[in-house]
Amino acid sequence: MKYRFFSLDQVLHSPLFDFSKPYQPPKRMDRSTRPTRLGDMDFAKTSEPYYLEDDVKPLLADLFHLLFAQELRLTRTDERDVYVRLVQSAFVDDLLKRDDFLQLRNLCKGNAFAAMEAARAYQQAVESDMLDCAEEAEPLASVLTRLERRHDATDAKLHDLVQQAQTDPAQTPAVLQAASEVASNAEQIRVVTGMIQAKMQKRSAEIAQVIFNAVRCSLDAAVLAKCVAQCWGDERQSAPQQAEHNQALLDRVRNNPMLQGITRQLGRMKEMLSDLRKNDYSYGRGEKYTVTRGRDMKNLLSGELALMASPATMPLFLRKYHAKGLLQYAKRERVHKGYGDVIVCLDESGSTEGENAEWGKALALAVQDICAHEGRKFALVHFSGKGQFRTDLFLPGQYSSQDLLSAAEHFFDGGTDFETPIREALRLITEEAFENADILFITDGEDSISNELASELQEAIQGARCAVVGLLLDADSPGMEFVLEKFCERVYRVSEMYDKDDILTHL
Repeated sequence: MKYRFFSLDQVLHSPLFDFSKPYQPPKRMDRSTRPTRLGDMDFAKTSEPYYLEDDVKPLLADLFHLLFAQELRLTRTDERDVYVRLVQSAFVDDLLKRDDFLQLRNLCKGNAFAAMEAARAYQQAVESDMLDCAEEAEPLASVLTRLERRHDATDAKLHDLVQQAQTDPAQTPAVLQAASEVASNAEQIRVVTGMIQAKMQKRSAEIAQVIFNAVRCSLDAAVLAKCVAQCWGDERQSAPQQAEHNQALLDRVRNNPMLQGITRQLGRMKEMLSDLRKNDYSYGRGEKYTVTRGRDMKNLLSGELALMASPATMPLFLRKYHAKGLLQYAKRERVHKGYGDVIVCLDESGSTEGENAEWGKALALAVQDICAHEGRKFALVHFSGKGQFRTDLFLPGQYSSQDLLSAAEHFFDGGTDFETPIREALRLITEEAFENADILFITDGEDSISNELASELQEAIQGARCAVVGLLLDADSPGMEFVLEKFCERVYRVSEMYDKDDILTHL
């Protein structure tokens, strides 16, 4: 379409132009997001251990901020370059409309490590299809880029000429010509843009499937990264050290299928423990349930504290203070009784290999986490065949995340002998000062012991005054006989649990 203008007034009032504001040259960016400076710093610190290529950084930065930032800050469509606006947006902007994106964002928000891993997983999953779309659109995209540059230059010239023509009518012919060029370029841009969008539309179903698979990969990567940092991370390190440490841990976990399973199970259990702790009353900050009189300054009502604000009322405050007559909140706080140490005997026979081994190890380390929060000693006795055992001691403040990781990676994959772990547990109680220890026995129960040995062990357990709890991994054979049941105060059977993670609430 050829645009013709015949007067300056026609140009000034044309809906094709906007002269109401001072001219601002357009800024074309290769980004979909507009992060804060702090957000850019977070991305730079988190991405440092990955040694990223420059060509992937813009897209990865966009994905990182979409997942990590507390508030989404997007660029306007007219601020983006051709590739980002017409090709990348099909894989990024459409992502925001998905329900599973909210699930992914909730996992990653505020967690830089999980957000980076999820962003990388998504970028790698869509990269090939994005390149195919970019190659298909390349001829038209090049034309569109040149048209936009020409349009921007002519538009700037038009605004300058309009200002001149308002004081110098001799510039009017130049204004009319520039206006025609700007309008013509805008029409060409619209047509070429439509052609590229039509090409992308033909691939919409294919792109939707790619995005679906990419989100699945991102969710999996985010969950694993979050669990790795939660289970084995070291919060005492600086941010750059922590990012590098977490990346090394993640590579280690990915290369060990059993450790990966343990990490996922333990991460879920630690989330559950965290929720239980949040719902509990904390020491000194219990639930307010009534008003009483006393002189506890931490719990005084604000009206009583106001008496100290004036010299005239200060004597009244002091009188009430000495008489323990100040109004204060009474709080209901949980009474903690003294807990003893914990010894977990974990069956690592070949019959437990797979899900039982992963869940059992995760449960043992979740119990260790409980002990760590309560300042209790913890021992993990790995056992298998006769004489096969390994003991990991976790004394308060005397172990590292590497010690926990080493314990998680260990697996005997042998036979089953119950005498060895029981004798080792009794040795810990008598020789290693595990006072008033409780023993948790996690096994699939596939072993037998003689009556003579059973009597000897029962007498030894009673003499040590320790409580024994059995956890039987019998999901594949419910109702099986458990030979250690006679020694146990309680026996929990996985086959009888609706959700086996509920065992944590009992322990």
